[in-house]
Amino acid sequence: MVNFSWKIGKDKKIKTRKKVFKMKKAIFAGAVVSLFTLSTITVNAENIAAANYYVHPHHDHDATTEDGEHHRHHHHNNKANKMLENHKKEVVKYISNYLNQPESNINKAVEQHKMEMKKLIFIAVISKLSNKPLENIIAQKGKTNSFKEILDNNNIKREQFFEEMKRVHRDIFTQIEPTKN
Repeated sequence: MVNFSWKIGKDKKIKTRKKVFKMKKAIFAGAVVSLFTLSTITVNAENIAAANYYVHPHHDHDATTEDGEHHRHHHHNNKANKMLENHKKEVVKYISNYLNQPESNINKAVEQHKMEMKKLIFIAVISKLSNKPLENIIAQKGKTNSFKEILDNNNIKREQFFEEMKRVHRDIFTQIEPTKN
């Protein structure tokens, strides 16, 4: 009988070893699956994070301003900007009528602050909507480049601003178009 009990013990050890081996195999397989899953997730997360910072190949890849603020998306309309710059007199005349100020004041502000016509129009619209002098808005623009902050400081809604900007641009370009060469 001694031999019989010895055999039972040996069989249990073999069965236990097989169970342990199966468990190790299962743990290893689980670890491999987890590794592949996590690596896929991190790769996709990197792709998603990178998508927010996509810069068109023709645009400046280092799109930071002098004050370090990062701008991801810019609306470039170089043809319209050049047209505005080529017709400074007409733009200044329109803005002076729009703000009910003499042309000399507008010209002085443009020269003093070396303003592009696009920026002048932006500041003029905010000045008109907020009923504040042009110089106050120029000072605010000098302090911050945040479009949202300027609108918030002057209690102007984005929709209201954009509607007015569209109207002003339409008026200016209809005045410029007939004189265009």
